[in-house]
Amino acid sequence: MINLNSRIGLIFFLAIKGFRQHMFGSVVGAFSIALAGGLFLSTLKIQEQSQTSFNNASGGFDGVLGARGSKLQLILNALFHMDSSPGNLSWEQYELIKKTPGVKEAYPIAVGDNYFGYRLVGTDPELFYKHEWKKGRKYNLNKGRIFSATAKEALVGSFVAKKLGLKIGDRFQPYHGLNFKEGTQHKDVYVVVGLLEATGTPSDKVIWVPIKGIQMMEGHDQAMSQSVSAVLLSLRGAAGFSLEMKYNKQGNQATLAWPVVATLASFFQKMGWFRGVLEVISYSIGLIGLLMVASTMRSSMHERKRDFAILRIIGSSRAVVMGVILGHTFIISMIGVCGAVLVMLAIGVVTQKIILEETGVLIEIMNFQQHDIFVLVSIVVVGMLGGLWSAIHVYHSDLAKNLQPVS
Repeated sequence: MINLNSRIGLIFFLAIKGFRQHMFGSVVGAFSIALAGGLFLSTLKIQEQSQTSFNNASGGFDGVLGARGSKLQLILNALFHMDSSPGNLSWEQYELIKKTPGVKEAYPIAVGDNYFGYRLVGTDPELFYKHEWKKGRKYNLNKGRIFSATAKEALVGSFVAKKLGLKIGDRFQPYHGLNFKEGTQHKDVYVVVGLLEATGTPSDKVIWVPIKGIQMMEGHDQAMSQSVSAVLLSLRGAAGFSLEMKYNKQGNQATLAWPVVATLASFFQKMGWFRGVLEVISYSIGLIGLLMVASTMRSSMHERKRDFAILRIIGSSRAVVMGVILGHTFIISMIGVCGAVLVMLAIGVVTQKIILEETGVLIEIMNFQQHDIFVLVSIVVVGMLGGLWSAIHVYHSDLAKNLQPVS
């Protein structure tokens, strides 16, 4: 009888031989598994990491006060510098919310201009001196200094500086509107006095200027000089509940988007249908891969039935012969899993670049967790199911019939 080590060695030797003999079918099966597994994994990771990254990229603020309208639009415009502003608040409303008990921080912002498509956001320079955009982390300067509240100076986010090649001392003239359009350039000239270090948040895609610079910009409506686009809030205690009641339940002058995390969570839930579509596609590809593996194993079993019968004669058990088929399937599945990780990383890199370009939010793609390992193991198990029927058939095959010469 063949000992255990010899049996395992024989199984893998014959499994590898079978893989080589049926290279095309084996590779196609592995590729299908890789494509399905990679698409499924990337769908899970991108949604998971996008939601986490967007929550972390809220700039350390709990809420946003803005004109009456959509909470999501308010957050996207004020914190992520996307979409358009729903309207303006009066300066008096900013002063009122700033003095409200429970409001730890209140920073006004004003938007409405751009420089080659990158938004100018006016605010109080105190934002960069005192505010923590992430717990324990304030904004740091790569070079230069923070702008003065009364000068036409600019503090440039790292992404903008890299894309436009801006450096300390450069002068530029903004363009009117949130989107770049020739012929809309303002006469006002700003000088770059500081460059921010990268944060992996939307602030990297912004050119920060004094709020008075936006309010008093040449060509703007005079009414804008006494208004703000939104107020960014950090709250303490139960202030959020009382402000929610004051502005959203009882008042009709403004909207409080609070809490930011809950609003973003509802947004991602609404996008769940897109994840479902991708999952259906990945399941379909996975089914094709499973059928390809089953077809390859069936073909391998048919062509090698005499070899399997001879193995039985020289002392190999039914389990060994069955193991050869499962070993072949295991090799295909493992190659498929390795390919799935590569596909996931490739999709992740492309997606990471697109999200960073469009939103300034940096998502992690190499953040493997315990449930990801479970998914990879599941892919191996599902792949091996493709060879299970052939393995069972070999186990129950008739020895004498398989030894008969093929006519």
